Amino acid sequence: MKDSLKKIDPPYYPIVYVRGYAMRRADVEETFNDSYYGFATSAVYKKQTQADNGYLTPDLFEGQLIRFMKSRFESSDEKKYGYADAVNCRTEDFDESNPSRSIWISRFYDVDYIQDKVRSIENHALELTDLIVNKIPLQLLALGMSRESLEKDYKVILITHSMGGLVCRTLLQNTLPNYIDNRAPDDIIVPLSRITDSAKLIHRLVTIGSPHKGIDMGNIPDIVEEAIVSSLNPYDSSIFRPKRMREYLQLGELKNPQSESRNEDNYKYDLHSLGKSTFPVKNCLCVIGSDYGAYSAIKHVTGSFSDGLVKQDRAYIVSGEKPVSGTQYDENNVAFYANVHRAHSGYRGIVNSYETFENIQRFLFGDLGVRIALRDIKIQTPELQGLEYFYDFEFALTIRGTGVYLHQRKQDPCENAIRIKRKEIPDQKDIFLHTGFLNSKLRLSKNEGSFFIMKFSVLEYSVKKGLLWDTQYPSRTIYSESLEIEVVADATSPYDYVARYSWQSDIDKWKDFAADEDGNFVIPLTTNAAVQDMSSLVGNIVLKPFKWGEQTT
Repeated sequence: MKDSLKKIDPPYYPIVYVRGYAMRRADVEETFNDSYYGFATSAVYKKQTQADNGYLTPDLFEGQLIRFMKSRFESSDEKKYGYADAVNCRTEDFDESNPSRSIWISRFYDVDYIQDKVRSIENHALELTDLIVNKIPLQLLALGMSRESLEKDYKVILITHSMGGLVCRTLLQNTLPNYIDNRAPDDIIVPLSRITDSAKLIHRLVTIGSPHKGIDMGNIPDIVEEAIVSSLNPYDSSIFRPKRMREYLQLGELKNPQSESRNEDNYKYDLHSLGKSTFPVKNCLCVIGSDYGAYSAIKHVTGSFSDGLVKQDRAYIVSGEKPVSGTQYDENNVAFYANVHRAHSGYRGIVNSYETFENIQRFLFGDLGVRIALRDIKIQTPELQGLEYFYDFEFALTIRGTGVYLHQRKQDPCENAIRIKRKEIPDQKDIFLHTGFLNSKLRLSKNEGSFFIMKFSVLEYSVKKGLLWDTQYPSRTIYSESLEIEVVADATSPYDYVARYSWQSDIDKWKDFAADEDGNFVIPLTTNAAVQDMSSLVGNIVLKPFKWGEQTT
């Protein structure tokens, strides 16, 4: 009998969706009346086609929740994700062999609406904790899941939108560490040791357009901003403000406890830090939107460099204490992130987009990660006296078969290029661009590897300082190129794969990679060594592959 019981199937853990914060009573009512809390929202794209068809054709994206249930893999022995819809616990829809492949919705607004009450974000996080620790394991046990497997291997994946990211951080930084003392029932299935170690209970955290540093309406005065926030959310107008965030995220510890100052500079942790939580920041993916123009009227007060509501530099997570003044967080203390040109919500919303789904499925179920950076960059364009120069480093990544950019850092239209002054470039050994993930199951053919293309461009700006104003000259592109890479599994390789690359402009086409002693693949930006001295820009692209998946946690 014991052998017939079902087991958890890593890395295909139960997925729990956590929606954003419903600010007004009308929003709570709308949320209550949506079975999937907005996560079943679809989208229709305009896709390029032939002239005979009018150049454009509709392309339907069913939504990520549906995609996890119906996706098929033609080039893999494993043909599908096989996730089941667990709304209302419709057990007949579950895969009998793998009931852990299930999708759940944290419906924490149901109580608010039915009982006509307003609960705090801590209450919502506590209800989410109950769902993860009690309700889901009990349902899986009822479906024939081995209790031993649940006790040993049970985890969940959290996928959140907007304020849902703050609810999940409240779980990690507040309610979960205190759960045993305050609420844990005597008969819970999950061992207490797994509850106290969040990494043993939460496999991955994905936040989509979440305001981890609050919401900044930079185009208006603070007093007006407070009034707008209060009108949007009369029940808890401080939910976005630093003081309240430090309460529910447990970030109130001061650098100098003897000081009475509550200035932000005197706090030990930044608002977007995981604080004292033991959850690994590299188990987090933050999807960041940049299409503020496609959002609602509030885009005019939030301003550019945002998804229409959340500023791009406020939408990611870090770990640890604040770095020394004037320095940045170490790369190892910053969550993985992807910049996509989508709005906070709506028809061009970040949740219901190919870009977000393609990033998520590779982050959750991929088998290879690649760190991408520029190294030893040297600008060789002439410098004119009286001018100051700065540069926009633009980068985009797409994977064959997706039809979209999974990551974009461009000034137009995304307003998020990596901008560096010329005099600062020699001080930067690496200019970090992105960390992307590949899933060999998603390749288009069994006979081919995984292909991806990286687009690079560098724009030069010059500014002449005047007495009353700066005069900026138009930009000019000093470098533009595309690099295609193929990665193929190879058990004989020390890295379990081999790779080759091809520059768009290189007539010699494909070249094999050779790794250096540190396991890096280094590719010169200028393919012809004879003309390097005449190039506007020289340097290298450095790719650092690493294994990714269940074994990395």
